[in-house]
Amino acid sequence: MNGNVLFDIQGLKKNFGEVEVLKGIDQKIEKGEVVVVIGPSGSGKSTFIRCLNLLEEPTGGKIFFEGVDIMSKETRANLHREKVGMVFQQFNLFNNLSVLDNVTVSLRKVKKMPEQQAKDKAMALLARVGLADRADSYPSQLSGGQKQRIAIVRAMALDPDVMLFDEPTSALDPEMVGEVLKVIRDLASEGVTMVVVTHEMGFARNVATRVLFMDGGVIAEEGTPEQIFDHPQNPRTQDFLSKVINVI
Repeated sequence: MNGNVLFDIQGLKKNFGEVEVLKGIDQKIEKGEVVVVIGPSGSGKSTFIRCLNLLEEPTGGKIFFEGVDIMSKETRANLHREKVGMVFQQFNLFNNLSVLDNVTVSLRKVKKMPEQQAKDKAMALLARVGLADRADSYPSQLSGGQKQRIAIVRAMALDPDVMLFDEPTSALDPEMVGEVLKVIRDLASEGVTMVVVTHEMGFARNVATRVLFMDGGVIAEEGTPEQIFDHPQNPRTQDFLSKVINVI
């Protein structure tokens, strides 16, 4: 296997009861890529990304991560998730913990990092996203955009090999979307490998190294942002883009 391949996904399927949500996805994701997944609601985007983190158990196919079959019974999901950070639509912060404690809890409990070292690392990460001054605040005192930036910091604190974002701006008011996308753009510019499910077409066009268009549980088309947004070949891609942005 190519040493740069992080995920090697082969024939991935996922059913919910009688409903086939993923119908056989083949995909490789390499180190340093920013893969953005777009498509209509119900196309399987979130299910796809949740399978990569074993938050959903695939019905069929194979997923290899760094050469290891993560669908094997021997795979420990919690250890896998240390290497695969995830940011959700909802922020999933601990409301009873301060911002600092939200970030340090995984460092102390998962990485067994000494308390002061964990605090130093957390404060450095909070400073990167402009929130060092909110370290002692609680989630209820933060805006939606601030909460999502904290969620990103919390995921990055474990130094994952890849970051997954499941529509990270969909729960935000429009004026807060930009501040979260800026953090993700900054991570991309630093070479962080990412898979991002999003409805933000401008972000997809400007930040992605590769775009996957999902429809009906399959990847209907993939390519560079220029190929997908300026020269889509699949009529389903053309129809979707014509509805969401004026590019066709």
